[in-house]
Amino acid sequence: MQSHRVKRITAGLVAIGLTASLAACASGNPLGGGGSTELGTITVGSQGFAESDILAQLYGQMLAANGYTVKYAPSIGSRETFIPALQDGSIGLIPDYAGNLLYGADPKATATSTADVMAALPAVLKPLGLTISSAAQAQDADALVVTKEFADANKLVTIADLAPIASTITIGANTEFEGRSYGRAGLESVYGVTGWKFKAIDDYGGPGTLSDLLKNNIQVADIYTTTPSIKANNLVVLQDPKHLIAAQNIVPLFNDKTYSVAVANIVDRVSNVLTTEELMSLNEIAAGDSKPSPEKVAKDWLTKMGLL
Repeated sequence: MQSHRVKRITAGLVAIGLTASLAACASGNPLGGGGSTELGTITVGSQGFAESDILAQLYGQMLAANGYTVKYAPSIGSRETFIPALQDGSIGLIPDYAGNLLYGADPKATATSTADVMAALPAVLKPLGLTISSAAQAQDADALVVTKEFADANKLVTIADLAPIASTITIGANTEFEGRSYGRAGLESVYGVTGWKFKAIDDYGGPGTLSDLLKNNIQVADIYTTTPSIKANNLVVLQDPKHLIAAQNIVPLFNDKTYSVAVANIVDRVSNVLTTEELMSLNEIAAGDSKPSPEKVAKDWLTKMGLL
Protein backbone atom coordinates (compact mmCIF):
# COMPACT_ATOMS: atom_id res chain seq x y z
CA MET A 1 0.00 0.00 0.00
CA GLN A 2 2.96 2.29 -0.35
CA SER A 3 1.52 4.04 -3.42
CA HIS A 4 -1.57 4.77 -1.36
CA ARG A 5 0.50 6.61 1.17
CA VAL A 6 2.44 8.54 -1.46
CA LYS A 7 -0.76 9.76 -3.05
CA ARG A 8 -1.90 11.11 0.32
CA ILE A 9 1.28 13.17 0.57
CA THR A 10 0.51 14.84 -2.75
CA ALA A 11 -3.06 15.71 -1.83
CA GLY A 12 -2.26 19.41 -2.12
CA LEU A 13 -1.59 18.93 -5.81
CA VAL A 14 -4.98 17.42 -6.45
CA ALA A 15 -6.56 20.80 -7.12
CA ILE A 16 -4.38 21.11 -10.22
CA GLY A 17 -5.73 17.83 -11.50
CA LEU A 18 -9.32 18.82 -10.77
CA THR A 19 -8.94 22.15 -12.54
CA ALA A 20 -7.09 20.71 -15.48
CA SER A 21 -9.59 17.89 -15.83
CA LEU A 22 -12.27 20.24 -17.10
CA ALA A 23 -10.17 20.82 -20.18
CA ALA A 24 -9.13 17.18 -20.36
CA CYS A 25 -12.69 16.06 -21.01
CA ALA A 26 -12.39 17.29 -24.58
CA SER A 27 -8.93 15.91 -25.21
CA GLY A 28 -9.65 12.19 -25.42
CA ASN A 29 -10.37 9.17 -23.28
CA PRO A 30 -7.41 8.09 -21.09
CA LEU A 31 -8.87 4.64 -20.42
CA GLY A 32 -10.33 3.81 -23.79
CA GLY A 33 -14.04 3.99 -23.04
CA GLY A 34 -16.36 1.66 -21.14
CA GLY A 35 -18.15 4.09 -18.84
CA SER A 36 -21.81 4.11 -18.00
CA THR A 37 -24.38 3.60 -20.76
CA GLU A 38 -28.13 3.72 -21.06
CA LEU A 39 -28.08 -0.10 -21.11
CA GLY A 40 -27.15 -0.35 -17.46
CA THR A 41 -23.38 -0.87 -17.74
CA ILE A 42 -21.23 0.78 -15.09
CA THR A 43 -17.44 0.80 -15.01
CA VAL A 44 -16.00 0.93 -11.50
CA GLY A 45 -12.46 2.27 -11.15
CA SER A 46 -9.85 1.93 -8.42
CA GLN A 47 -6.79 3.97 -7.54
CA GLY A 48 -4.11 1.31 -7.72
CA PHE A 49 -3.61 0.01 -4.18
CA ALA A 50 -5.15 -2.97 -2.41
CA GLU A 51 -7.71 -1.14 -0.30
CA SER A 52 -9.09 0.76 -3.28
CA ASP A 53 -9.28 -2.44 -5.35
CA ILE A 54 -11.29 -4.12 -2.59
CA LEU A 55 -13.66 -1.16 -2.25
CA ALA A 56 -14.21 -1.10 -6.02
CA GLN A 57 -15.13 -4.78 -5.90
CA LEU A 58 -17.53 -4.19 -3.02
CA TYR A 59 -19.39 -1.55 -5.01
CA GLY A 60 -19.21 -3.48 -8.29
CA GLN A 61 -20.40 -6.79 -6.92
CA MET A 62 -23.34 -5.14 -5.21
CA LEU A 63 -24.33 -3.48 -8.47
CA ALA A 64 -23.92 -6.72 -10.42
CA ALA A 65 -26.06 -8.60 -7.88
CA ASN A 66 -28.79 -6.03 -8.53
CA GLY A 67 -28.89 -6.38 -12.30
CA TYR A 68 -26.23 -3.98 -13.59
CA THR A 69 -23.51 -5.02 -15.98
CA VAL A 70 -20.27 -4.11 -14.24
CA LYS A 71 -16.80 -3.61 -15.70
CA TYR A 72 -13.67 -2.78 -13.74
CA ALA A 73 -10.84 -0.34 -14.43
CA PRO A 74 -8.24 -1.10 -11.75
CA SER A 75 -5.08 0.83 -10.96
CA ILE A 76 -6.08 4.11 -12.59
CA GLY A 77 -3.83 6.14 -10.31
CA SER A 78 -4.21 9.50 -8.59
CA ARG A 79 -6.94 12.13 -8.92
CA GLU A 80 -5.06 13.79 -11.77
CA THR A 81 -6.05 10.69 -13.76
CA PHE A 82 -9.30 9.44 -12.30
CA ILE A 83 -11.13 12.77 -12.17
CA PRO A 84 -10.81 13.25 -15.96
CA ALA A 85 -11.76 9.59 -16.39
CA LEU A 86 -14.96 10.18 -14.45
CA GLN A 87 -15.71 13.34 -16.38
CA ASP A 88 -15.25 11.84 -19.84
CA GLY A 89 -17.17 8.69 -18.95
CA SER A 90 -14.27 6.24 -18.99
CA ILE A 91 -15.44 5.21 -15.55
CA GLY A 92 -18.68 5.90 -13.78
CA LEU A 93 -17.78 5.28 -10.16
CA ILE A 94 -14.68 5.11 -7.95
CA PRO A 95 -14.13 4.87 -4.16
CA ASP A 96 -12.48 7.96 -2.69
CA TYR A 97 -11.64 9.62 0.63
CA ALA A 98 -13.86 12.52 1.73
CA GLY A 99 -11.33 14.94 3.20
CA ASN A 100 -8.78 14.61 0.42
CA LEU A 101 -11.54 14.92 -2.16
CA LEU A 102 -12.77 18.16 -0.59
CA TYR A 103 -9.33 19.75 -0.27
CA GLY A 104 -8.52 18.77 -3.84
CA ALA A 105 -11.65 20.41 -5.15
CA ASP A 106 -11.34 23.42 -2.85
CA PRO A 107 -7.84 24.10 -1.46
CA LYS A 108 -9.31 26.83 0.78
CA ALA A 109 -11.68 24.43 2.54
CA THR A 110 -11.49 24.34 6.33
CA ALA A 111 -13.96 21.57 7.20
CA THR A 112 -12.49 18.70 9.19
CA SER A 113 -15.34 16.75 10.85
CA THR A 114 -17.22 14.11 8.89
CA ALA A 115 -20.42 16.15 9.01
CA ASP A 116 -18.77 19.35 7.83
CA VAL A 117 -16.72 17.67 5.10
CA MET A 118 -19.76 15.86 3.72
CA ALA A 119 -21.84 19.04 3.87
CA ALA A 120 -19.21 20.96 1.88
CA LEU A 121 -18.58 18.38 -0.84
CA PRO A 122 -21.74 18.60 -3.02
CA ALA A 123 -21.28 22.29 -3.84
CA VAL A 124 -17.62 21.95 -4.85
CA LEU A 125 -18.23 18.76 -6.87
CA LYS A 126 -21.24 20.04 -8.81
CA PRO A 127 -19.25 22.28 -11.21
CA LEU A 128 -17.04 19.29 -11.99
CA GLY A 129 -20.00 17.11 -12.98
CA LEU A 130 -19.42 14.81 -10.02
CA THR A 131 -21.65 13.49 -7.25
CA ILE A 132 -21.21 11.45 -4.07
CA SER A 133 -23.60 9.24 -2.20
CA SER A 134 -23.51 8.38 1.50
CA ALA A 135 -20.20 8.16 3.34
CA ALA A 136 -19.22 4.98 5.13
CA GLN A 137 -18.36 5.12 8.80
CA ALA A 138 -15.03 3.64 7.71
CA GLN A 139 -12.13 6.06 7.52
CA ASP A 140 -8.58 5.61 6.29
CA ALA A 141 -7.08 8.68 7.91
CA ASP A 142 -3.90 9.71 9.67
CA ALA A 143 -4.03 8.85 13.36
CA LEU A 144 -1.77 9.35 16.35
CA VAL A 145 -1.14 5.90 17.79
CA VAL A 146 0.57 4.65 20.97
CA THR A 147 1.21 1.26 22.52
CA LYS A 148 -1.35 0.01 25.03
CA GLU A 149 1.34 -0.03 27.71
CA PHE A 150 2.18 3.62 27.11
CA ALA A 151 -1.50 4.58 27.02
CA ASP A 152 -2.19 2.78 30.29
CA ALA A 153 0.88 4.21 32.04
CA ASN A 154 0.01 7.78 31.08
CA LYS A 155 -3.80 7.53 31.07
CA LEU A 156 -3.99 8.45 27.39
CA VAL A 157 -7.37 8.44 25.66
CA THR A 158 -7.37 11.55 23.46
CA ILE A 159 -4.69 13.62 21.74
CA ALA A 160 -5.20 16.27 24.44
CA ASP A 161 -3.91 13.82 27.04
CA LEU A 162 -0.45 14.13 25.47
CA ALA A 163 -0.13 17.77 26.60
CA PRO A 164 1.16 17.11 30.15
CA ILE A 165 3.88 14.74 28.91
CA ALA A 166 4.61 16.38 25.55
CA SER A 167 8.14 17.50 26.45
CA THR A 168 9.12 13.89 27.17
CA ILE A 169 7.84 12.24 23.99
CA THR A 170 9.05 11.73 20.45
CA ILE A 171 6.55 11.55 17.61
CA GLY A 172 7.50 9.44 14.60
CA ALA A 173 6.02 10.21 11.20
CA ASN A 174 6.88 11.08 7.64
CA THR A 175 9.12 14.08 7.07
CA GLU A 176 6.16 16.24 6.00
CA PHE A 177 4.27 15.69 9.25
CA GLU A 178 5.69 18.65 11.19
CA GLY A 179 4.51 21.16 8.60
CA ARG A 180 1.03 19.80 8.07
CA SER A 181 -2.10 21.33 9.56
CA TYR A 182 -2.21 18.57 12.16
CA GLY A 183 1.55 18.70 12.82
CA ARG A 184 3.48 20.90 15.22
CA ALA A 185 1.39 24.07 14.87
CA GLY A 186 -1.94 22.25 14.91
CA LEU A 187 -1.11 20.09 17.91
CA GLU A 188 -0.13 23.18 19.87
CA SER A 189 -3.03 25.42 18.87
CA VAL A 190 -5.80 22.82 19.11
CA TYR A 191 -4.63 20.58 21.95
CA GLY A 192 -1.78 22.43 23.68
CA VAL A 193 0.68 19.67 22.82
CA THR A 194 4.05 21.39 22.54
CA GLY A 195 7.73 20.78 23.13
CA TRP A 196 7.85 17.24 21.69
CA LYS A 197 10.71 15.82 19.67
CA PHE A 198 10.26 14.58 16.13
CA LYS A 199 11.73 11.61 14.29
CA ALA A 200 11.26 11.41 10.52
CA ILE A 201 10.45 7.87 9.39
CA ASP A 202 9.52 7.92 5.73
CA ASP A 203 7.53 4.71 5.39
CA TYR A 204 4.02 6.12 5.83
CA GLY A 205 3.28 4.28 9.08
CA GLY A 206 4.90 1.08 7.84
CA PRO A 207 7.30 -1.46 9.38
CA GLY A 208 9.97 1.06 10.36
CA THR A 209 7.49 3.25 12.19
CA LEU A 210 5.95 0.26 13.93
CA SER A 211 9.36 -1.09 14.97
CA ASP A 212 10.38 2.23 16.51
CA LEU A 213 7.08 2.47 18.36
CA LEU A 214 7.32 -1.05 19.80
CA LYS A 215 10.94 -0.46 20.83
CA ASN A 216 9.99 2.84 22.52
CA ASN A 217 12.34 4.78 20.23
CA ILE A 218 9.25 6.89 19.62
CA GLN A 219 6.23 7.09 21.89
CA VAL A 220 3.66 8.31 19.35
CA ALA A 221 3.35 7.30 15.70
CA ASP A 222 1.35 8.56 12.73
CA ILE A 223 -0.27 5.40 11.33
CA TYR A 224 -3.30 5.20 9.02
CA THR A 225 -6.46 3.98 10.74
CA THR A 226 -6.99 0.91 8.53
CA THR A 227 -3.42 -0.37 8.85
CA PRO A 228 -3.57 -4.02 10.07
CA SER A 229 -0.59 -3.50 12.41
CA ILE A 230 -2.82 -1.48 14.75
CA LYS A 231 -4.99 -4.48 15.52
CA ALA A 232 -2.16 -7.01 15.33
CA ASN A 233 -0.14 -5.14 17.98
CA ASN A 234 -3.04 -3.99 20.17
CA LEU A 235 -2.14 -0.36 19.54
CA VAL A 236 -4.29 2.50 20.81
CA VAL A 237 -5.54 5.17 18.42
CA LEU A 238 -5.82 8.43 20.34
CA GLN A 239 -9.23 10.02 19.94
CA ASP A 240 -9.46 13.39 18.17
CA PRO A 241 -12.60 15.07 19.58
CA LYS A 242 -11.73 18.49 18.15
CA HIS A 243 -11.21 17.11 14.64
CA LEU A 244 -7.64 18.27 14.22
CA ILE A 245 -7.14 15.62 11.56
CA ALA A 246 -9.62 15.85 8.69
CA ALA A 247 -12.16 13.07 8.27
CA GLN A 248 -11.34 10.62 5.48
CA ASN A 249 -14.55 8.61 5.27
CA ILE A 250 -14.88 6.28 2.31
CA VAL A 251 -17.24 7.82 -0.26
CA PRO A 252 -18.54 6.52 -3.59
CA LEU A 253 -17.70 9.18 -6.21
CA PHE A 254 -19.81 9.18 -9.40
CA ASN A 255 -20.02 11.18 -12.56
CA ASP A 256 -23.43 12.78 -12.94
CA LYS A 257 -24.44 10.53 -15.85
CA THR A 258 -23.90 7.37 -13.81
CA TYR A 259 -25.42 8.62 -10.58
CA SER A 260 -29.06 7.89 -9.85
CA VAL A 261 -31.00 7.34 -6.67
CA ALA A 262 -31.35 3.66 -7.57
CA VAL A 263 -27.60 3.20 -8.08
CA ALA A 264 -26.77 5.18 -4.94
CA ASN A 265 -29.17 3.10 -2.84
CA ILE A 266 -27.41 -0.10 -3.91
CA VAL A 267 -23.90 1.20 -3.28
CA ASP A 268 -24.95 2.75 0.01
CA ARG A 269 -25.84 -0.70 1.34
CA VAL A 270 -22.09 -1.27 1.48
CA SER A 271 -21.44 2.10 3.08
CA ASN A 272 -24.10 1.49 5.72
CA VAL A 273 -22.21 -1.45 7.23
CA LEU A 274 -18.57 -0.68 6.39
CA THR A 275 -16.69 0.38 9.52
CA THR A 276 -13.04 1.26 10.01
CA GLU A 277 -12.57 -2.04 11.85
CA GLU A 278 -14.14 -4.02 9.02
CA LEU A 279 -12.00 -2.25 6.42
CA MET A 280 -8.88 -2.94 8.49
CA SER A 281 -9.82 -6.61 8.57
CA LEU A 282 -10.30 -6.66 4.80
CA ASN A 283 -6.82 -5.17 4.37
CA GLU A 284 -5.43 -7.76 6.76
CA ILE A 285 -7.00 -10.61 4.79
CA ALA A 286 -5.72 -9.22 1.50
CA ALA A 287 -2.18 -9.02 2.90
CA GLY A 288 -2.28 -12.55 4.35
CA ASP A 289 -0.13 -15.46 3.29
CA SER A 290 -2.65 -16.73 0.74
CA LYS A 291 -2.88 -13.30 -0.96
CA PRO A 292 -6.54 -13.66 -2.04
CA SER A 293 -7.72 -11.50 -4.93
CA PRO A 294 -9.66 -8.30 -4.23
CA GLU A 295 -12.62 -10.00 -5.92
CA LYS A 296 -12.58 -12.91 -3.45
CA VAL A 297 -11.97 -10.68 -0.41
CA ALA A 298 -14.96 -8.54 -1.38
CA LYS A 299 -17.25 -11.46 -2.23
CA ASP A 300 -16.52 -13.26 1.03
CA TRP A 301 -17.21 -10.10 3.05
CA LEU A 302 -20.42 -9.22 1.22
CA THR A 303 -21.63 -12.79 1.78
CA LYS A 304 -20.70 -12.66 5.47
CA MET A 305 -22.60 -9.39 5.85
CA GLY A 306 -25.70 -10.84 4.17
CA LEU A 307 -25.50 -8.47 1.20
CA LEU A 308 -25.08 -11.18 -1.44
